[in-house]
Amino acid sequence: MDSSYNGQWTGSTGSGAYCIVNINDNGATINGRVSLYEDAYSDPDSIPVWTMSFFEGGKESDIRVTGHVRPATTFWANGNLQTLEERAEFEKRTGIMFPEETNFSAERQGLYKLKVNWNSKFPNGDIKTDDALLEKKRLGSSKIFHQEMDWDKFKSFASSQNDGFIFRGQSKRWRLQTTFHRTGHADIITYLDDKVPELERHINAFSNHEYDFKDDRSLGGLLNLAQHHGYPTPLLDWTKSPFVAAFFAFENARVIKKEGTVSVFCLNDAEWSKIAGRHAQVRSPKLSVKNLELPGFGNQRVLPQQSITMFSNAADVESIVQSNESFAGQYLTAIAIPSSERERALRDLHLMGITWGSMFPGIEGFCKQLASRHFGS
Repeated sequence: MDSSYNGQWTGSTGSGAYCIVNINDNGATINGRVSLYEDAYSDPDSIPVWTMSFFEGGKESDIRVTGHVRPATTFWANGNLQTLEERAEFEKRTGIMFPEETNFSAERQGLYKLKVNWNSKFPNGDIKTDDALLEKKRLGSSKIFHQEMDWDKFKSFASSQNDGFIFRGQSKRWRLQTTFHRTGHADIITYLDDKVPELERHINAFSNHEYDFKDDRSLGGLLNLAQHHGYPTPLLDWTKSPFVAAFFAFENARVIKKEGTVSVFCLNDAEWSKIAGRHAQVRSPKLSVKNLELPGFGNQRVLPQQSITMFSNAADVESIVQSNESFAGQYLTAIAIPSSERERALRDLHLMGITWGSMFPGIEGFCKQLASRHFGS
């Protein structure tokens, strides 16, 4: 079993703050970001704040690490970065001070629990201690209830759908998770600062469009293109078409179990976006799931796939959506279609013009289409 510290750990501190820790395991050392939702800092004239801090430490044993936390950058509750002036005004009005030095120790309690203790020194000389029990979720199959439908019933369902819903097809009942989080990583800021610049250089060497990762819109287009060519990103692909989603659910014959089912997830995007918004703040400490229509610079697959892209800095997309539901299925539902319907489904989808060739314009698409026709793969 994986004993790495890599991943997203969440819990509550002894003082009642909500805590998110995204850890990078580098072998003998760890680093990453710790975010605290400081609800206890609110007063009648202010709003609660998020703080985010970089930390680094070393492993004293297989189960124990110690380290240091840098002074926090402060955020408002909506995720916007405070200016230095706003922070100074907040501290003056509330009398609240942020620590200038913090040291921590953490001990593993099994693979998925982490007990953390720390002491913080404040500008007035006070030293305060706190602790947290953090957990890393062990993600298995999707927990979304799946309604069973044969292919004919699914076609009727798909034809009756109103605008405002989006769909995602999967060959297996995997839990909804971005390709970045599937790698076991969770620290998006390290990803953006250390990995994306190299990705940009390589893509710009081949692309007719020059990307700039410092611009949010261009960054979205860059990650969208990279996602469609196999590079892990904090994005999850959806489509406006239930039939396109069904194609992606059935297309990989090697993954599908003969006696099993494939999954089509359905999200009420119109309603979900009312509470989640459509602007992703990729460096915000607040866990979020947002649907975006990203630019398709140099990405010929966006239009035929009717793509909608979901950004998430949460390791578990389903839990974020479900935690905001007043009742099960308010925003997110799923359909299970028998794998045995694959041949008939792909034949019908082919007659609709939904094929490898149409979904993946270019050599890759028609080669996959001919391989499916000639060899059934």
